[in-house]
Amino acid sequence: MGIINKKVSMKSLEISKQIKSLDISSLGDNLMHYEYHTRHLLSLIKNNVDRESQQYVSAYNGFKGELYENIVYELLLRYALEEEQITSFVLKGPHQNHSNQENQKFGLLMDKSQQIVYKAGYKDVSEYDAMFFTNDSVYYVESTIVQSTIGLRKRLRKKTALLKLLFPKLDVKALIILSDGANGLNKFPDNCTVWITDNLNAEPILDKLVLGKKYEKAPFVRFENEKLIEAKDIHVEFFKYFDTLGWILKKSIFASHNQKNINQNFFKSKAVSLYMDIYSKVYIGYMDKFEFINLIQSYDRSELPLETANEHNIYITLEKLDDGTYAIIYYARLSNTKLKKIELIDNELKLSDKDPKGFTVAEIKFIKHSLKSVNELKISDISKINSTILEWK
Repeated sequence: MGIINKKVSMKSLEISKQIKSLDISSLGDNLMHYEYHTRHLLSLIKNNVDRESQQYVSAYNGFKGELYENIVYELLLRYALEEEQITSFVLKGPHQNHSNQENQKFGLLMDKSQQIVYKAGYKDVSEYDAMFFTNDSVYYVESTIVQSTIGLRKRLRKKTALLKLLFPKLDVKALIILSDGANGLNKFPDNCTVWITDNLNAEPILDKLVLGKKYEKAPFVRFENEKLIEAKDIHVEFFKYFDTLGWILKKSIFASHNQKNINQNFFKSKAVSLYMDIYSKVYIGYMDKFEFINLIQSYDRSELPLETANEHNIYITLEKLDDGTYAIIYYARLSNTKLKKIELIDNELKLSDKDPKGFTVAEIKFIKHSLKSVNELKISDISKINSTILEWK
């Protein structure tokens, strides 16, 4: 797909009355053709569980969030067909014709849930609720009923940085769609347009789902329009997720006077600054297990049985924190399936388990084959690196 790169004066996108009021009268039964994670909720309803109970409220809110995203997408698709500024709109869910049938490993694609994702080596790097283009910009959409926007604002940094790499000739903008009562509206970045909708009443759709096969849903309504495109047909710049991690590892440290330190100029470059927003952390080296034990000897490590670990190396990462500062974080592989995240905060050793199927495990599996003896760091090196990054902003 060719994207027109033409700088013109664009007026702000304004919310339509249908989206503002979540008016689903024009959607037919399209919402009934989406997949919902309602097995637990429907079981609670069948068993007459108290609808004021925490169990029911949690399940109901989960469904309500899914429904809200689908309603917004359906209404936004119709909005895009009428809005002259929007040149292309990406199909997803029941609207798109082809999922990742070719089993592609890289690019903007559909995941198994028919959501828009960027894949790198079969891993979903980032997901977008919707995506569309104007003459000079790519917009991604985030929609949620959650009133606290703190978590959402944290995710935007990664989503924006990734699209800047994929579409270097376009401005990257975000359309944030929230329900009435959301907070922190004045804290979104400058590239965000925020729309506020009425609160959603999910009961009518839930009542139809409760009926199950007894409810005869109308056929799905599709649209034929040149604006509507498939994610797989969009040309993006190639971004190798894991190879880039390996490249950063090689460039991250330099040696001077028999001591190693972080490569400040490298990390402050424009390209690497974008990578730091995409990755939750990057790998800068490793430490021998016994060297690491000496490093943390003053901490309570009773819950960290390093002596029994079958891996001799501790993986060292540089992480960009939410406030823009940096920190050294360690990862210890205690077994083939057990990975511990280790943070040294003041006088406390903070431990957390990492998901065996998560990104960190996949990253370490890749990185451990990239490590060379030159990547080994000593306690004195860590001390120097910590002193250096304290000055970063």
